[in-house]
Amino acid sequence: MERYKDNFPRKVNDQFRGNVIQNARMSQKDRETLKKLAREYQKDKQSSEIKHGNSTVEKELKSLRNQVKSQIVGANGNATAEVKDMRVDTKGQLHDLAQDRLNEDFNRIGGIADAAKETVDVLENKMNTGAYYNEVSHFRGRKFDTTYYITHIPHLDSNGNVIKLKRGIQGNDPNNPEHITPSQFARKTKATFVSNASTGSGTQLKLHGQQIYNGQILDSIKGDEYAPLNDRWTLAIGDDNTLTSFPPDVQASEIRNQGYNNTVSGFGPIISDSKIIVKDDDYSPNTIVSHPRQVIAQLPNKDLIFFSCDGRENNTHTMIEKGMTLQEVAETLLDHYDIEFAYNMDGGGSTSSVVRSHKLNRSMDENKTEERKVLDFLYIGRDSVQLRDQDMQNAYQDIGEVRDMVQEVRGMLYSLRRISGKEFGLTGYDGYTGFLSFDDDGNPKKKLYQGPEGWRFWDYDVSRTIFRITEDEVQHNNRALARNYSAPESVKDINSVTYGGTYHVPRNAKGSPYPNLSSSIVTHYNVSYAEFDDTATAFQMAIPFARSTNYRMKRRTYAQGAWSNWFDV
Repeated sequence: MERYKDNFPRKVNDQFRGNVIQNARMSQKDRETLKKLAREYQKDKQSSEIKHGNSTVEKELKSLRNQVKSQIVGANGNATAEVKDMRVDTKGQLHDLAQDRLNEDFNRIGGIADAAKETVDVLENKMNTGAYYNEVSHFRGRKFDTTYYITHIPHLDSNGNVIKLKRGIQGNDPNNPEHITPSQFARKTKATFVSNASTGSGTQLKLHGQQIYNGQILDSIKGDEYAPLNDRWTLAIGDDNTLTSFPPDVQASEIRNQGYNNTVSGFGPIISDSKIIVKDDDYSPNTIVSHPRQVIAQLPNKDLIFFSCDGRENNTHTMIEKGMTLQEVAETLLDHYDIEFAYNMDGGGSTSSVVRSHKLNRSMDENKTEERKVLDFLYIGRDSVQLRDQDMQNAYQDIGEVRDMVQEVRGMLYSLRRISGKEFGLTGYDGYTGFLSFDDDGNPKKKLYQGPEGWRFWDYDVSRTIFRITEDEVQHNNRALARNYSAPESVKDINSVTYGGTYHVPRNAKGSPYPNLSSSIVTHYNVSYAEFDDTATAFQMAIPFARSTNYRMKRRTYAQGAWSNWFDV
């Protein structure tokens, strides 16, 4: 049975209006149901078809009247004489009076009917009990340039039973928990909802802070081993789901003595008595930094709220997920609910809210393609009661796996947009491979592609190649760039140089400006054409290496297919 909404946001907004409308509709629906039951009862009351077992009372009475009428009167005229078979019950036992036999049969039939009713009630309860808590709801919102997810867990289910918040650790030894993802834990436990919980050491595989698990105090990393823990509070969870927190100097034994059998070591409270209490640099310097966050909160009626938000994605206007400070998280929670208490658990890449085996928020690890492994969990779940539950849970697991694949693809897309991979490849090269960019109307604007001639950068606005890279040269606007290196290329024949640039010319090289006397540096220019041929005009300038005033700079020109002599400058 769906519950009336009894937790309203502080602000009169769309959510407030929606809750009022939903309660009004539920009230109208309940009114119509009661009227229908009243009409049916009135109809049954007027009918003679009152049920008794598999028959009706009217039929049974008629049968008894006929049997009385047909009884055999004794020879002495005694009116109390009876037919013998009237005193034998359904099990063959003979009774002194027919009334005794009827009482026995009626009692037996009534017992069978009561047992059948109990069986029907049990089966009906199982049919109405799903594999998951259907009372759990979740929704998504956006604020502070960040997408957030809120999961609402009522304190009681539709039958009035407490939806118990449980602490989860995978493995046989709680002091050495297995390192798995919240999604993996959800699939192992068939839980309705799973959240990551404590901070811990991924290398030592040990939890942080004051740890109590189902009444057992665990071996964990304390402040003397990891100094930041000296500033962090402990979250304690009561057996009735009551949440509270203890300051850093309170030990696990003291917390257990106060009746708390489970704790979580996160950072600290951010809301208490319905007021924001977190201050800058509380618990950690990251308090005022935008990050993915995981927060557990409680309403005055003990309903639980889990808050997750994305973050650390800020590369484009279409994929921005800034993350939130703790102050921003607290403000966002109070936009929706009258939060009595809220506590900041492990966040960042560990942030995770898994509902019916699918993860709501986005994963962070391996370029946002993988979910992070953690050491402990908070969760709710119910025991399977029929085979149908297993089928439903398997179906939700399949849905969760599909969502994980979508998350992986999204992470790949994010990495591509950031060009953060070490290597990126395009397959299918058959003489052409390239990148093409379009404007907002779908018109091609720029193209970078590889063809038989090498790489080219084409500009659609001017309809020409702006930049080209071939095996022999680099061109800009169809003109070859000079070969100017910090260590000039050495040539054996300066007459055969066809590309502009600076060259080292040994003294014994063909065409040397200082033959057999001095090596030199020659700068070559193509004057009339990008490529050198017999119709080109070119110019060379030479500087000698010899340390003597007897050697001067020289120059020469190329025209009509031949070089001139070298002339002193």
